[in-house]
Amino acid sequence: MSSLGNMGSMAQRSTTQQVVLPKGGKAQRVDDVQVDGLTLMKILKHARENPQEAASGPLLGLVVNHTLEVTNCFPFPSRTGEPADDDEGGARFQIEMLKCLREVNVDHLQVGWYQTTPLGSYLTEQLIQTQYEYQKQIEESVVLIYDPVRTAQGTLSLRAFRLSNSFMDLWKEQTFSAAALREKKISYENVFKEVKVLIRTSHMARALLYELEDQALRKKQEQLDISSSSFLERNVRSMMDCVDELANESNKYHYYLRNVQRQQQQQQQILTKRKHENAGRVSRGEPELPEDDLQQNPIFKPIPLPSRLDSLLITGQINHYCNTISQFASSNYGKLFLAQGLQDA
Repeated sequence: MSSLGNMGSMAQRSTTQQVVLPKGGKAQRVDDVQVDGLTLMKILKHARENPQEAASGPLLGLVVNHTLEVTNCFPFPSRTGEPADDDEGGARFQIEMLKCLREVNVDHLQVGWYQTTPLGSYLTEQLIQTQYEYQKQIEESVVLIYDPVRTAQGTLSLRAFRLSNSFMDLWKEQTFSAAALREKKISYENVFKEVKVLIRTSHMARALLYELEDQALRKKQEQLDISSSSFLERNVRSMMDCVDELANESNKYHYYLRNVQRQQQQQQQILTKRKHENAGRVSRGEPELPEDDLQQNPIFKPIPLPSRLDSLLITGQINHYCNTISQFASSNYGKLFLAQGLQDA
């Protein structure tokens, strides 16, 4: 077994776990993620039971012919006390759970983790840090992003992501300057690499779904719900918050540029003054003053360069909200036209 640290959720969870690498320890290319129907129901149940906080947990399975088969999962324990005690108790719980699964001959190899993100707000440093730790130890690891708010609108929102190789290298170096982003050709579009998700259900489960669907059609259905203001309003508000955060990040960067320019002007004034002073000393036959002592002046110390990571992630989140609003508005036009046709008829 190898140690894997800092596993957790966006709810500031940091838990140390013991994981087992895939058989042979060699990484395979992951083209698809196949999620078992029962595993999907467990994720949905965990999200429904914890509506006020982010629900997360490890995914168990294996890689077969470049397809990551997720066959089981279990939730991270909820926080109840001090963070240190919760992390230690959570680590023991996960290790014992994996041991129990192995004893009953159930898939116990960790292949990633899942996370519930309302309105698809998955571009955060906490989530990236957790996925980086998983992917550093198990290269096939993925993170399943489940959006309960979008799902409540009638469409299952389940997406799988992996960090790109270029962003993995950049995160390892922890240098997020504008020059480093340009050198690595990193933008919000290639921070994550999305992997296609397939849902696998047994024939018996499909037969049950058909039976339940037939029973539901026989019951009296409610009128067509065309209300969409709540969902759109939440997305617009979230996008507005991101725009405000992006404006703050831009102000920080502009403040840094102004400080650098002011520092350069002060440095030039001091150097010019020293040159005039040395010229006068030479004319009087006195030795020149060294310029090395100027390096001890606080003005000559470089100003720390602000990280551009937050701006990168916020920009990607704004793009996600724009796409969500556009897709949801387009689908609702059909409902509005249908309702108008029913009224005219």
